[in-house]
Amino acid sequence: MISDGAAVDDTLEAMKVVREFREASRQMGRQTLRVAATLTSDPRLVAYAGDVDRALAPGHHAVAYGLAAAALRWPPEAAATAYLYSATALLVGAALRLLPMGQLEGQRVLWALHPVIERVAREAATRDLDDLWSFAPGIELAGIRHASLDMRLFRS
Repeated sequence: MISDGAAVDDTLEAMKVVREFREASRQMGRQTLRVAATLTSDPRLVAYAGDVDRALAPGHHAVAYGLAAAALRWPPEAAATAYLYSATALLVGAALRLLPMGQLEGQRVLWALHPVIERVAREAATRDLDDLWSFAPGIELAGIRHASLDMRLFRS
């Protein structure tokens, strides 16, 4: 199991080669840490948020979310399920703005993906840092190109 947030944070920093993706993850993580530290007063969250504010740690969103879930004593599978559902719902929300589909169709997509989210969450909850990897060259190339566009649909 992953227990060292700083090691995961450093790994994510190295894996996010597109500057805009890296900065967006850090910004979301910083905000997640601030909110979670303020609401829970958990000493680990407060300390890590301070490290991020002092630029001693990157503070990526996935790490901030994991630390917040740990502070709330969520079981790993429940934390992974909530994270995956949230990410999926955000993608469906983007599809609603980009494609000719309505709210009901978007909810059907989420409902159809529910078993997949649960299965992936079960698998993810058993993984450790050595299993963390990414291979999405198409997305990375699109992200690099997106940064230089005159007009953008979404923040990258």
